[in-house]
Amino acid sequence: MTHLRSNLLALFILFPFWIAAQTADSPYATSLSSIPAKDVGIYIEDLRTGDVILDVNGEKLFTPASVTKLVTTSTALNTSKPNARFTTDVVAQGDIKDGVLHGNIIIKACGDPTIESKHFPSNKGFVEKAVAGVKALGISEITGTVVAKYRKEYEQPTPAGWMSEDLIHPYGTEFHAVNFMDNVISASPAGRTTPETPGITIKKSGRNRRERGSTVVELAGAMQIANPNPESTLCRAIQLSLEKNGIKVGDKEVNAASSQKTVYSHKSPTMIEIITSLMYRSDNLMAEGMLRATAPGKTRDQATRQELDLWSKNGIDISGIVIEDGSGLSRNNKISPYFLAEVLDWMRVHKNANNQYVNIFPVAGRSGTMRGFLKGTKLEGKLVAKTGSMRNVQCYAGFKLDDNGQPSHLVILMLNNFQDRAKLKRALEKLLLDKLT
Repeated sequence: MTHLRSNLLALFILFPFWIAAQTADSPYATSLSSIPAKDVGIYIEDLRTGDVILDVNGEKLFTPASVTKLVTTSTALNTSKPNARFTTDVVAQGDIKDGVLHGNIIIKACGDPTIESKHFPSNKGFVEKAVAGVKALGISEITGTVVAKYRKEYEQPTPAGWMSEDLIHPYGTEFHAVNFMDNVISASPAGRTTPETPGITIKKSGRNRRERGSTVVELAGAMQIANPNPESTLCRAIQLSLEKNGIKVGDKEVNAASSQKTVYSHKSPTMIEIITSLMYRSDNLMAEGMLRATAPGKTRDQATRQELDLWSKNGIDISGIVIEDGSGLSRNNKISPYFLAEVLDWMRVHKNANNQYVNIFPVAGRSGTMRGFLKGTKLEGKLVAKTGSMRNVQCYAGFKLDDNGQPSHLVILMLNNFQDRAKLKRALEKLLLDKLT
C-alpha cells in the first residue's frame, strides 16, 4: 500500500476538499461543512493500480465505533480455524448411587457468546439436552445443585470507555464466562424477570439505569434489559427443567468426589458463522466473545494487547492505536484510516480464499447494517463494508468490488463530531459515487 504522507501533498488533497465542503453547490456542503477538518478521515485506494484516490487525515486517530469489529474478526480469523467451535461441557460431578448424584451438575463455561441465541435457532436446546443427559445416567436426585465453573479471567469489569447509559440496554450487555439467550431478559419494576434470574435486584425508579458492575437495576417501566447475571439465569433454567422432569435438586453446592461424567457437550456454530452473523448485525456481545476467543483464558486487556501485537508482526504500524474492547462500544478506542486500510489489505491478500473474507461484510443496499446505504445507486451490491455508528460517530471500512466480486478498491470513511447523521450519510453516498463510479 502507498500512503501520501508528505505534508505538502496532504495539504494539496485536503485543501480543495475542504473548500468544496464550504461551497453551496458542492455535494458535500449539506454535511461536511459543519464538521471541523480534523474530524474527517477518508482513505480510498485503487488496489489494481496502487493509486490513492483520496487521502484526508489518513494518519489521524478517530473514534471508530463498531468498525472495531472489523479488527476483532480479522484477528479471530488469524488465530482460529474458520470451522472451530466453542465447546461447553456439562458434567455430573460426584458419585452416583441408587439414582442419587452425591454432588453437583457443573457447567464448564468457556465464554461461548451463542448459547440459546435467537440468531442461531438451529443451535438451540442447551437446557433440554443437558437435562436429557442427566436422565440418561438414571439420576433421580441431586444432593447439590447446578453451578458454573470457569477461569476468573473471563469475568472483568465493563471497559472504562463504555458509557454508563448503555449498560441497561440489550446492545450494551457485558461479556461473561456464561452467556445465555444473548444476555437479554425481560424485567419489570415489580421485580419479575423472564426468564427467572436469581441474584438481580430491581428497584422501581423514575429512570432506567444500572451502575457499572452492579446487579441492581433501576426501572421506570417493564422492558428488555441487558442481563447482568446470565450465569444465574442458565443455572436456574436447568434446575427448573430437572425438577419438571421429576429430578430433585438441592439448593446449594456440596463437596463431592472428583469423579465426573459428561452429560452433555455443547458445540457452538463455527467461528466463520458467528463472525459473519455478528458483522452483518453488528452484535456487540458476540464481538466481545470473538475477542476473547483470540486469547482463550486471558483477560480482555491481554487479548487486546495480543491483537495489536499480531498486526505489528504482520508489518502494520500500530503507533498510537488504542483498542479497549472487541465491539467498539468504548469511546476510548482510537483507530486511523491507515490502520484499517492496512488490516483490510493484509486480509485481502492472505485470507480471502474463495472470497471467504469479503463475504463476512454487509453489502451496500442489500444486507445487514449496509442495507439502506447506497440503495438504488450504481454502487448497490458493489460495496461491502463494516459500519460504525454511535453519537457523533459514523464510519465505514471495506471494499469496492469489481464485476467478478473481487476487491478493487479500499474504502475507509471515518467521521466524528457531526450534527446531522442523515445529511452526512447522503453526502458520503455522493462522495463515493463521485470517486468510484
